Amino acid sequence: MLLSRFARSSIISRAFYSTEAPASLSTGEKHIYQKLTEALSPHKLQVADVSGGCGSMYAIDIAAKKFEGTSIVKQHRMVNEVLKEEIKGMHGLQLKTSAK
Repeated sequence: MLLSRFARSSIISRAFYSTEAPASLSTGEKHIYQKLTEALSPHKLQVADVSGGCGSMYAIDIAAKKFEGTSIVKQHRMVNEVLKEEIKGMHGLQLKTSAK
């Protein structure tokens, strides 16, 4: 339990809210960040490898105007479509989407 709280706090401290990929991102995080930025032009984007560094699970928090007027299910489908090739190699994806 204590380890998971530590892991969560490190993920929270790595929140990135700009359109330029931060230098501190891992290669996998940068790749996902760039693909989502190009496809959806988000005004808020956070990408974190939550697998411990092996790249098998990511947490993504994204907000984009392209999501306006669409359901959460549709927003998730839009992200899944952009990352369909990357998702094939993942064990899991935590996804939070918003238009705001």
